Amino acid sequence: MGVPPLVSIPIGAAASLVIGLIAGIPALRLRGFYLGLVTLSFPIISNGIVFVFADFTGGEMGLFGVEGLSNSKVISYYIVLMVATCCIFIMYKLTDADSKNLRTGIIFRAIREDEITARTSGISTVRYKLLAFAVSGFFAGIAGGLYAHYIRIAGPSTLEIFFSFQPILWTTFGGTDTIYGPVVGVFILFPLLEVIRVSPTAEQIRYGVFALVLIFTVLFMPEGITVWVRDKIEIQCQRCKVRNAITRQQCRACRAPLHLEN
Repeated sequence: MGVPPLVSIPIGAAASLVIGLIAGIPALRLRGFYLGLVTLSFPIISNGIVFVFADFTGGEMGLFGVEGLSNSKVISYYIVLMVATCCIFIMYKLTDADSKNLRTGIIFRAIREDEITARTSGISTVRYKLLAFAVSGFFAGIAGGLYAHYIRIAGPSTLEIFFSFQPILWTTFGGTDTIYGPVVGVFILFPLLEVIRVSPTAEQIRYGVFALVLIFTVLFMPEGITVWVRDKIEIQCQRCKVRNAITRQQCRACRAPLHLEN
């Protein structure tokens, strides 16, 4: 339709927000693995819609000639980097349990730890779970819009199961309880994917490689590599729960001794 990226990306984000709400309704009663199965089914449904409305979506070939973010790949990279940094910061503030201005972080954490107790405490768990789906859909829409305008193609190839499985792998590897964990997982695992793609033979075993990475992470670093590294270099104060560098002898907040002798 000739809509510039500055307009189409916000429209895509708003559309993804609505889809996130729709996806959240049947998933309200599900948790863990079953919730993941429901969310993974939506790319399959979307792929079918693409082929049904082929005159509008381009069908198997998709849409070509999408306007790019910039004529320079370097400028496009920094545009994506700037938008990603802003989105990560907003998501961090929304999920920060220690924030004094926003209480969504501590409410999300309460629902995750014990939804029944959170509900009996007066928290509208349905509202906040739908909010989580809507917010995640919003940022996914921004990412999808940036991706489409970067590669200048929008087609069914972006709805493959492996394409949807990658963020789950990045999150599991980096750390599911943090915002910065999946970011670290991307910067470690995505270059590995690019190295595998160099060799035609290795391309055939990429599923096996990522399966091994996932199994290794679940067995030895169940909370993710970022939490594993953080526990190695930091220590939590038993009195005020503030994290400190492992080399400190006293807590930086309450001055309590950190290394207690048995």
